[in-house]
Amino acid sequence: MQFIRKLTFLAVLPLLGVAGAFPSAFAADEITAGSITNSPPMISYASDGTTLQGAIVDLAAAMSKQMGRTISFKAIPFGGLLPAMQAGHIDITFTMMNDTPEREKVVDFVDFFNLGTMLLVKKGNPDHVESLETMCGKTVSTVQGSTQVLLVNEMSAKCTATGKPAISNLQYAQPSDARLQVQTGRVAAFLGNSPVMVYLAKTAGNGTVFDVVSGHEYQPVPLGIAVGKANHALRDALQKALNALIADGSYRKILEKHGVESGAVTAATINGGVHLTL
Repeated sequence: MQFIRKLTFLAVLPLLGVAGAFPSAFAADEITAGSITNSPPMISYASDGTTLQGAIVDLAAAMSKQMGRTISFKAIPFGGLLPAMQAGHIDITFTMMNDTPEREKVVDFVDFFNLGTMLLVKKGNPDHVESLETMCGKTVSTVQGSTQVLLVNEMSAKCTATGKPAISNLQYAQPSDARLQVQTGRVAAFLGNSPVMVYLAKTAGNGTVFDVVSGHEYQPVPLGIAVGKANHALRDALQKALNALIADGSYRKILEKHGVESGAVTAATINGGVHLTL
């Protein structure tokens, strides 16, 4: 496993002393968060290639102030995030990770955002993608280990069950690589998290590169900060900090700054994905 960059965006603040569930290779006064780092407007690198920006980054900075502990980020491919936690290389994940019942068997989640899945297509929709249900026989791209992989597999099974050709699913470690397949015409659509898809359709090439398939959003799920199941102290400290930001209005202001306030939660729930059927 290669850990590409580690960025600390807040000066070290007084320690509150939260014990770790897994062995940690980092200082006790710092909470190291694994994250994918190419999903604007939630989290991505600025033009300098080293500064992280986005709604998740701003939330982490505000939560750091509430907790009196620095949350720093380490860039890790999505499929390596939970293994990195279990190996003690990171303390939490703070990224575009859906809180699902399957993942809750391994970690606890502090849910901080609600989102769904949308289809990103090439500008003008040359493959005439109307919905996931119309994708039988077409090729899509997804991120390895994401819930979108299961969504495609389920829909592909429905295709074959009715005598139609399966959906071909190309899986990539990085969202940027999966999106590139749409841009080059290798796949008809990329399945990704809705705020990122909408953002890319608006901003990539000043709106000339992608479209989103409107009127169809799948998998309404919470995003969660993942914490080791035995680490109740850290989990509860993160929940308390996030709820304080929700209560004083700064949480919503951060989301509004990045244009993603439609996904705001009213409270930081623990393991809110427990009833999902993904």
